[in-house]
Amino acid sequence: MKEIVTAAFGMLLSLNAVAAPVVIGSPSLPDGISVSDVKKIYLGKKSKFNGGDFTLLELPASDPLKADFHKTATKKSLSQLEAYWSKKLFTGKGTPPPEANQNDVKAQVASGSNVVGYVDESMVDESVKVLLKL
Repeated sequence: MKEIVTAAFGMLLSLNAVAAPVVIGSPSLPDGISVSDVKKIYLGKKSKFNGGDFTLLELPASDPLKADFHKTATKKSLSQLEAYWSKKLFTGKGTPPPEANQNDVKAQVASGSNVVGYVDESMVDESVKVLLKL
C-alpha cells in the first residue's frame, strides 16, 4: 500500500513539473516581443528584430520543450514544422534555424549581442533577458 501511495505522489509531482518555455535574448536587445512576432521569426517570415539582424537558435526535436514551444508559438506540431521547413528548403525560400541544446542556447544568447532562442523558464538568470513568457 505504501508503494502505491508513493507512486501516486510521484506522478502528481511530475504533472506539476511542466516545462514553461520562455523566449530569451541577449541583454542588449530591447525589451519584449509579441507572440505574433515570435511565430513569424520561427517560421522564417521575419528576419529583423526591432530593426536589426539577429541570430536565431532552435532546440532539437529530441527536446520535449520544442514541441511545447511550437504548439504555443507557431501553432504547429513537430511533424507539421518538419514538413514546413522541408518545403521551404526544397523551394529555396528558407532554411530552418540552427539547433542547439538548451544549455548551448542559453550560453550563446548570453555571449552574443543579437541572439534569440528559447529555453525552460527554470534556466533563466541575469545573463539573459526574457523577451516573452509563453
